[in-house]
Amino acid sequence: MQAKKKMRFGFVAAALAAGLVLSGCSSSSEEEAAPTEAASAPAAADGLATAKASYDAALAASLTFAYPGDAFDASAASGKKVAMISINDQIPVLKQWTDTIAAGLESQGVTVTQKSDAGGVIDPLPKFFAQAVTDQVDLIITNAVPAALIPLTDLGDIPVMTTNQTAAPGVAVADGIAADPSFDYTIAASLMADWFCVTGAGAGNAVVWGSEGQASSPIMIDTIKARVAEVCPDAKVDYQDAPLATWFDGTLDGVAKNAVTADATITHLMPIYDGMTIATGAGLDAAGSAAIQSSFNMTPAVAAGIGTSSVKMDVGCPNDWFSYATVDAGLRLLTGNAVPANYGITCKVFDESNIGSIDATVENSVNWYGIDFAAEFAKFWTAS
Repeated sequence: MQAKKKMRFGFVAAALAAGLVLSGCSSSSEEEAAPTEAASAPAAADGLATAKASYDAALAASLTFAYPGDAFDASAASGKKVAMISINDQIPVLKQWTDTIAAGLESQGVTVTQKSDAGGVIDPLPKFFAQAVTDQVDLIITNAVPAALIPLTDLGDIPVMTTNQTAAPGVAVADGIAADPSFDYTIAASLMADWFCVTGAGAGNAVVWGSEGQASSPIMIDTIKARVAEVCPDAKVDYQDAPLATWFDGTLDGVAKNAVTADATITHLMPIYDGMTIATGAGLDAAGSAAIQSSFNMTPAVAAGIGTSSVKMDVGCPNDWFSYATVDAGLRLLTGNAVPANYGITCKVFDESNIGSIDATVENSVNWYGIDFAAEFAKFWTAS
């Protein structure tokens, strides 16, 4: 166990050297996000009404799938080779993405030569990329690997597709990267802010944790700040950072415990990725705090406890939608077809009022969202 902790901190140090921002758990003042003067009562009421309308719509949402392009003949991808490299498949949602993407490619005759997991450290990455070159693959797909850690100059003509590094529509793909299918993380972040404002009646006291080594973190934090300032400016929010390593080594548990112990008026914790809620929830339990949590990802281990644990809301953006969008983008690159700039992935809210309507112990896109994304995408992989 101790060796694993050292490896994870090694990842943090190396990522810093690569220019990533992975500082220790740290705090920034909520004054950045909220005006110093209280909003007038009518303005505050209007803001809460806006937040509630947005939240209620996402709670009741019936998602609609729309394919963002024309059908194409994916059969030319059969027999081609793809290497998959993940930064950390110990995180359940990353493992889910890796497995689903690989299965989708294989269903179209593509050979997946490796499903390599760096385990949260960067040391193995050069070996994985070198193996892809040795295997003469036709495409490399990375899972949550920052573009700065990809040795593009060593890969020859092999195209590389990252995932979830742009984090929102309109954000440019990194130089040298062929494509980057991504969720729109601003949707989830805005809904988390709406939930906080509504459940805190506009005057809650929250701690929000980002994790700046993750590409989506700055966008999510900025979105939460802006939305809180818009719809509940009288609320109090403390923004902190929790590097990936701290989710697993007990550090984040202690930080959460210390936060609610030092300020008993804290009503909400909002770690932006639900993999963090296990640590922050342990901190709440250790402190005997009644603060409630919300997050994003709908990881089954967390979603199954909505209502019975401190987690009361989780934003679900369908992982199968993202995974099959990535399969689609990979097939397009392998067959010389343009990749859509935006796959239009939307989200739904799950809380105590609707979590009982699904089997939260395992993600099933039909059960959770009413859509079989594998089947929907496959309709467009045969040109008419």
